Amino acid sequence: MSENCNVCGAPFDAPIFESAEAKSLTTMNTLINGKTTVYFCAHCQHGQTNELPDLVEFYATEYEINIDSEDDDQLYDVIDGKEIYRSEHQARVLMSKIDLSRHRKVLDYGCAKAPTLRQVCGAVPGIEPYLYDVTDKYIPFWETFPSKAQWATHSPDPKWHGQIDVVLSFYALEHIPHLAGILGDVRALLVDGGYFYFIVPDMYQNAADFVVADHVNHFSRQSLWHLLANNGFTDIDIDDQAHASAYVVSARRAPDGAAPPAPPVFEDRARQALELAELWGSIKTGITAFEAHTPADVPLVIYGAGIYGNFILSCLANPERVTHFLDQNAFLHGTEISGAPVIAPADLPHQKAAILVGLNPRNARRIIDEIPGLRAPGRDFLFLA
Repeated sequence: MSENCNVCGAPFDAPIFESAEAKSLTTMNTLINGKTTVYFCAHCQHGQTNELPDLVEFYATEYEINIDSEDDDQLYDVIDGKEIYRSEHQARVLMSKIDLSRHRKVLDYGCAKAPTLRQVCGAVPGIEPYLYDVTDKYIPFWETFPSKAQWATHSPDPKWHGQIDVVLSFYALEHIPHLAGILGDVRALLVDGGYFYFIVPDMYQNAADFVVADHVNHFSRQSLWHLLANNGFTDIDIDDQAHASAYVVSARRAPDGAAPPAPPVFEDRARQALELAELWGSIKTGITAFEAHTPADVPLVIYGAGIYGNFILSCLANPERVTHFLDQNAFLHGTEISGAPVIAPADLPHQKAAILVGLNPRNARRIIDEIPGLRAPGRDFLFLA
């Protein structure tokens, strides 16, 4: 583990959080060896998780985003009964932020299947897509792009340097310890004044980001500004409203030798970071107590097949009591988690089931209340906060 901040290089004080267990949960809902230890930088307000040795194997063998099919995607929201998927929303926000009819050479950096750029190419005529990922496992998806794409694996094509109008990155920087190197690579790819546009999680809106082992960076508005301003970018815009539980960030390549822009005034996040550490300490206590007080003949069901739901499962003394996972994402129906099938909420067979709600506490009660019939009389619920 680095003893210094990935953003500004300042040394850390003592960690603000260390998990009780010697196992840590990843974004692929996999348990790996090692405790999750989180630090907070007093200088730039950056949160940082220790790098676990098993992460190298995790990235090599297990980290695959929605690779099952071309249509596979992550559910973003359900509005008036209509399912909105993440790539659809991301494309809409991107097109509202940057005029892609004028900035046509667009590179998705660390793109996986590049679903957002695929949506953009279908909506904006004349886009020239460029695709890059560290692995070649996504090439079959790239070959079916709606516009003929240039692509590279393992490292970007040197011929692209100074040619790209917009570099995109969706949920990648939180995984990368060596941030200055990535910013240097992106800057080299861009034309003068070209855009770097990216999305990273906001742990202050989504507490799960705090305990995900492969998210080594937990950004704040201040640490994002520091990262960009001190690595050759200007016209920095950090939006924490356009995308739920995330920062949508854009900045432009500054001229060589330009002085960093003056920072605005930022709120202090230190107290909120400590509150997150306290929250995760109390969440496990609540899960353990709920399991112990639920009669043995009452089935346990977890709502949410993502990080929160899998964290709940990892905390149970008797995880075999979980008969089903409930989720509104149709792409997950028919799959299993530790032998428990993932089904739609309407298909829950147990009227007496006790439901542990594995959702972001900010939205959990609203989401549960909007599902017809789920709040059946006499049915017990556990909310994480």
